[in-house]
Amino acid sequence: MRIVGYVRDEALQAAVEGAATALGAELTLLQAGETGAAGAESLTAALRTHPDVALVEPRADLLATVRSETGARGICMLVACSTDDEVRRAVEARADDWLFLPTTAEEVASRVWAVSQRTRRGDGPTDQTQAAEHLRYEELLFDRSTGFPTLPVMLEQGRDMLERRGRMTVLYIQFVRYSKLEEIYGWEKLDEVLQTTANSVREFYDRRRSKEESLLMVSHTGDDDFIFFTDLPDPVSEAEQRINELATELEEHVRGRLEGEHGEDVAGLFEIYIGSATLFRNPKVRTERQIYRGIREASAAARGVESRERTRKVADLKTLLHDENVYIVYHPIVVTATREVYAYEALARGGSRALRSPEVLFGVAEEANLIWELSRLCRKRAIEGIDTHLQENELLFLNIDPHDFRDPTFRYMDLDELGVEHPERIVLEITERTAITDYPKFVGYLNEFRERGFRFAVDDAGSGYAGLGSIANLSPDFIKLDISLIAGIDTNFMKQNLVETMVSFANDHGIKVIAEGVEREEEFDAVKRLGVHLTQGFLFHNPGTMHHVGGGMGHGVKGEPGH
Repeated sequence: MRIVGYVRDEALQAAVEGAATALGAELTLLQAGETGAAGAESLTAALRTHPDVALVEPRADLLATVRSETGARGICMLVACSTDDEVRRAVEARADDWLFLPTTAEEVASRVWAVSQRTRRGDGPTDQTQAAEHLRYEELLFDRSTGFPTLPVMLEQGRDMLERRGRMTVLYIQFVRYSKLEEIYGWEKLDEVLQTTANSVREFYDRRRSKEESLLMVSHTGDDDFIFFTDLPDPVSEAEQRINELATELEEHVRGRLEGEHGEDVAGLFEIYIGSATLFRNPKVRTERQIYRGIREASAAARGVESRERTRKVADLKTLLHDENVYIVYHPIVVTATREVYAYEALARGGSRALRSPEVLFGVAEEANLIWELSRLCRKRAIEGIDTHLQENELLFLNIDPHDFRDPTFRYMDLDELGVEHPERIVLEITERTAITDYPKFVGYLNEFRERGFRFAVDDAGSGYAGLGSIANLSPDFIKLDISLIAGIDTNFMKQNLVETMVSFANDHGIKVIAEGVEREEEFDAVKRLGVHLTQGFLFHNPGTMHHVGGGMGHGVKGEPGH
């Protein structure tokens, strides 16, 4: 369930937040103003993301607009009233329900749930054909994930700004690595992150719009880039300084929201590049064409910033390798039946914030041809922690890419030099960032390590290269099921059947199955019922925790956020 709240009363805000928590609902809470188009614009944009319920205060100049917007989309309209007169206005506006202030989180939750159930039973827009037509055109002009208008909607206002002021600056804000986030966590998670991003960009925009006239839109529907039309000061040096300040402030604002709502790993993948182009009114050139050219120029400038940042990151990586500035997060893997800690997976994090995310860290290393050097450092750091972070009966999972086996330092690893006394406690987890092109040779490498006592796991089974063929060829000791198979498995019977089949196969061949990405008790109950041997995820490694979870084991663990 998704709720949009548009309220000023602080007690009501707290009650709405409590209700959303109780219902397990996603909440977008907007700060209502006394009057003004800016506030109504924020609410309308939020309604275009198609929440289930809109809870608003009965501002006279707003109710009719909200009813029109919610009615066209089949969204429930719940009005919070303080007087009988406000109740009358809510009824006249054809609100689906109303509640009286002051109220409690329990009362809000009850009303929200009840009104949403009524709509599910069929109380939607009275003219379904008209509503469907409305939505069809809306989806061409407004981005459903963010609610922001697209360029065709804003082009007329941009032309007016350019003609009236004689100049206009186009800022193209490019969000990078969101495709990587979708690849890792799935499209549902990306949609959640985009919604958080859109809300935080909207907050940032509303806070700054009083300083200069500006317009905000998305590049295209379904896209994750944003465009600003604004007017920045002369001279050019001041405009450039303002753009740099804007980029820094926006990145910090959005990153803070992402980290608070989705964790450090997701926030670590977030980065923005801003390109700009200043347009001056030219009567000989069609204004619309001039604006489109400006957008292309700003977009190219953003890509140029990305290229410069990539060069800087390579330099940062070289410094990181020289200083050995990498730390390890140890994620517990627990026995599903007992919740006792069975093993830990060692996950590397860069010591600098720009390289904190492992996806960014290893991505830069691959571009700079420094992947072997980084992998060596990460293995060294992980193995150093065996005595301080693991008990004698616990295994250590190390992530290994197929390319690592071509590194002579890895293939002929000096166990004494690395401090490995018991290689049978180490599981080499084949991450398959790259494809295995020569299975016979690769299996030969694995056999050399098996003879020395190491065990093996296939990571992300069910996605990418880690398919059934890979499992059959590598004969692993462990199969780690991809997070996309586990997320929401408690309500997805097809996922349950797939996992049950995989567990049956593993049992027949003496392999243990590990469910990755378990975040909720319902997911844990499902994988336990399906016979999954081991489990891993935020449910057992809560960011900030300082001890083992489950099994009564109490020796200290450095609790760092990550997934």
